[in-house]
Amino acid sequence: MRTGGRERIGCSPRPRDLIRHPVRGGERLRRASRARHRPRPATARSGHSGPDGLGFLPVRALCAGFAAGTFTPLDVLEEVLGRARGVARDLGAISFLDEGGAVEQARASTLRWRQGHQLGPFDGVPVTVKDSLAVRGLPSVRGSLLRRDAPPEDTDEPAVARLREAGAVIVAKTTMPEFAWSAVSDSPVWGVVRNAWDPTRTAGGSSGGAAVATALGVGTVGLGSDGAGSVRIPASFNGVVGLKATYGRIPATPSGAFGRLAHIGPLTRTVEDAALTLDVLARPDPRDPDALDAPRISYAQVVDRAEAFTHALRIGFSPDLGSGIVDEGVAEVVRSAVDALTGAGVRVSGVRVELPDLGAEMVDLWSGVLAAELADLDAGEEAQLSPGLRAAVVHGGTLSATDFLRASTRAREGVAGPLADFHADHDVLLTPTLPVTAFGAGRQVPDRWGGADGGERTWMSWTPLTWPFNLTGQPAVSVPVGVDGDGLPVGVQVVARHGHDEDALAVAALLERAVAGLGV
Repeated sequence: MRTGGRERIGCSPRPRDLIRHPVRGGERLRRASRARHRPRPATARSGHSGPDGLGFLPVRALCAGFAAGTFTPLDVLEEVLGRARGVARDLGAISFLDEGGAVEQARASTLRWRQGHQLGPFDGVPVTVKDSLAVRGLPSVRGSLLRRDAPPEDTDEPAVARLREAGAVIVAKTTMPEFAWSAVSDSPVWGVVRNAWDPTRTAGGSSGGAAVATALGVGTVGLGSDGAGSVRIPASFNGVVGLKATYGRIPATPSGAFGRLAHIGPLTRTVEDAALTLDVLARPDPRDPDALDAPRISYAQVVDRAEAFTHALRIGFSPDLGSGIVDEGVAEVVRSAVDALTGAGVRVSGVRVELPDLGAEMVDLWSGVLAAELADLDAGEEAQLSPGLRAAVVHGGTLSATDFLRASTRAREGVAGPLADFHADHDVLLTPTLPVTAFGAGRQVPDRWGGADGGERTWMSWTPLTWPFNLTGQPAVSVPVGVDGDGLPVGVQVVARHGHDEDALAVAALLERAVAGLGV
């Protein structure tokens, strides 16, 4: 087990069996970024088995293999760790790799399967967890130099606890931007986080490390969080499924100033695995006062019966929610996916949904949240923040309570009206997940939208299709549906009424099957 590099972010010493692997960009990453990938995930060139390897099997196939004795959780973990040490680290996806802990968990799971005492459908399944979420025994650095000496957590985040109770093997924590401030995952601690399909492109964020790891076969599930699109954005950029369930469906510890914006959600390689994960996670926890009651339905069974379940659903498609900024290459792929869905017998109607331009309100809302979260920093600590985060905190600090509440109210009311009108006649909304595919690594905005720092633009300017549904708390799933002319993944977002996660997952499953017929 390699221990070199632990001191790179100044983590405090730990017992030998808890030594982790903080990862920063290095010469290998710079070499990897010089050659553009062909339109396939980086796993195909990683030096490990490709997409047919054990690490890419879905949850049910893994458990079938464990039950038959064809392979064991230890066999799967060995392959996953190989990728985690290699290309996943080169792309900046991994913050802490818990090899010793993962081997111990996989060994215990292997024994349970041999004895017929498995804990459930996730026993032995490898998972990763975003670094903002507490994992017992691991620190939460959150991409910040201010937390480089953070001690190991003594409890699990509720969603992590649900996975652990189900027997999942927690392999690693994944990278994120400092305090989850941005829609790309670069940070002062781990550097630039690069796309699984093309290392010259961004992974997106803020759950970018989780998306890259999942695309690379490092974990069947990557647990992330979504405050304005932070699960769905990197899912779209990296060609995986990203689920933001209804607010409260997946329990969480109170998220401070982020309030009801922040959702916990999984990134997976299939809609079925997202549904299976939600079945495990969707149980209330006493630490979350907003947690919903346990659902009376199995989301995995809904996905299994998606055709019958969606027969009566009224589905509408909006090409841009009135934003007018969707790139033609993205629009073409999305139109083909919607056509494939209708060709499979699903009724989809074109709709006109126009949300107002709320960019200024969202900048004030987000900046105010960040300023409140970091209000206790002194001048020296503030100087250590990422430049973009520091600018947001400074701006947020200029807002009065009235300014902040006005921005929050206008933003929420601005999206609530048009979406209520839509749902008066429709159950499910389809949109592109993003107006663009992954742009240059190390940037905050697409290349064509400003200078290296985006000028006056912020990441809010290219995410107007995701953050509205954090304001409403509705379930939304990003489904990969193809690649653009540059071979970069494109996602379609499936949004359902508040509380109707089953509708979103059922339509997402049909969309996934429809585009599979196109060779996606």
